[in-house]
Amino acid sequence: MSRRAILAALVAACLTARPGVAQVLLPPNFVDDTILGGLDQPNAMAFLPDGRLFVTELKTGRIRLVVNGHVGSTDPAITVDSLTNDNIERGLQGIAIDPRWPTYPYVYTCYTHVGSRMVLVRYTATGDVSNPSGGNIVLGSKRTLIHDFVDNADNHNGLGLRFGTDGTLLMTTGDDADGCTAQVLGSLGGKLLRMDVTRIPAGGGGPVPRALLIPTSGNPFVGPDSNACLVYAQGLRNPWRFGVDAMTGAILLGDVGENTYEELDEIFAGHNYGWPYREGPMVRTYPGCTDPGNTYDPPLISMDRNTGYTAVIGAAVYRPVMNGIANWPTLYSGNYFYGDYFMSRLRRLVKTGGVWGPATAVPGQPNAQDWATGLKFVVDFGVGKDGSLWWLKSYDDNMTSVTGAIHRIRYTGTTDVPLASLGAKTLRVAPNPFQDQVDLEWRLTTTGPVLIEVFDMRGRRVRRFEAEASAGRVVWDGRDDAGRPVGTGVYLARMRHANDPEQIARVLRLR
Repeated sequence: MSRRAILAALVAACLTARPGVAQVLLPPNFVDDTILGGLDQPNAMAFLPDGRLFVTELKTGRIRLVVNGHVGSTDPAITVDSLTNDNIERGLQGIAIDPRWPTYPYVYTCYTHVGSRMVLVRYTATGDVSNPSGGNIVLGSKRTLIHDFVDNADNHNGLGLRFGTDGTLLMTTGDDADGCTAQVLGSLGGKLLRMDVTRIPAGGGGPVPRALLIPTSGNPFVGPDSNACLVYAQGLRNPWRFGVDAMTGAILLGDVGENTYEELDEIFAGHNYGWPYREGPMVRTYPGCTDPGNTYDPPLISMDRNTGYTAVIGAAVYRPVMNGIANWPTLYSGNYFYGDYFMSRLRRLVKTGGVWGPATAVPGQPNAQDWATGLKFVVDFGVGKDGSLWWLKSYDDNMTSVTGAIHRIRYTGTTDVPLASLGAKTLRVAPNPFQDQVDLEWRLTTTGPVLIEVFDMRGRRVRRFEAEASAGRVVWDGRDDAGRPVGTGVYLARMRHANDPEQIARVLRLR
């Protein structure tokens, strides 16, 4: 049964029910805060680097700015044009913020468009782009990046957006209810796409040539056409939400199943996840195409739909935030959280010895499997600037109109890593990505010699800095020790200090 059919049945069942929201049950020392309510079916969210938040609304087509728990003074920032919202799954979907903000104040979003197609667009922000408390942001100068995603069916859109740690834009696409397309490289359906958006000209216009979106390196396919050159992974059915580990860059994704299994996948370049010939662990057939016998990656974990799972939400990999006032204990660092749109539960996976598996229950959680319950109609997650896990609820538990809300799961106990120590053990890199120069900043609990080195991806050292201070900053100007400019791409900055563990941070240099 499709997510659309189940949601339609729930709508009918809720018409006579009383509005309400079930209590969110959490382990001790965690609380669920409602940050803002009264939203009209919010659907996706993305944080600005300064902590402000953009939220999309599925059916209204509005992008709304949230500042300190209130909507911005200019509301909405924009209402997208030519939106198709004629069925339950169609509408305004993913949103992502350019990691070079505010130098490049770009907001990316994707939605179902009139004319049986879907689009990926970029808007330029004006107004309070550099003011963390400013509520006056207007999105304009629309530039269409891709205008011809096929949207024949009214479901299986996908359209999740996140930036990778290397600065590329990642986007999920559904199979448009035609599973065979997930195995066709020339089709954009049933894929995870990886795009370079740094070469797109300023201002409005478009659509842009595919060549401008194809990364110079890292994508696994070179043909048969330019569509294939955007594909990072294939064999997906209806991937909606996914998370990117801020520390490792790992991509972890929830793929909604058809009738038997939901699944979670770790995405690797060039890998094939099997749809429509695999659904979770099950080998299956699909009308209109035949399994060629390729190698398919098994899921990290499969959820039998007989247990109630219906629309898995791949949430977020939790990592503490530099100077976060509500960072969670180190027990949770690197945990992958996942939920379900209908099931109200939140669970964890941990990686041990290179293998992902269910996390051991913590004392006081609601039951042996669920770390939290009461998160019904959850549509998106993200780690906020405060270190809390924020989540987006499309409406109250009875689907009452205009009852969507932004929540956060906040830790109230004493963290086992002092904030100063956390900051010291994390080499801060900003801005990242960078073009001309980047700050490499550190804080330590004790003084002593500090060595910071920058390496290219072949392991060759290109720059060396030495200091002797408990806190400081060096500026890398994108040149090697001989003063020669280095090329674009990913570099590794490594900090060594006698009394602290070695720290490594990825640095991306752009044109």
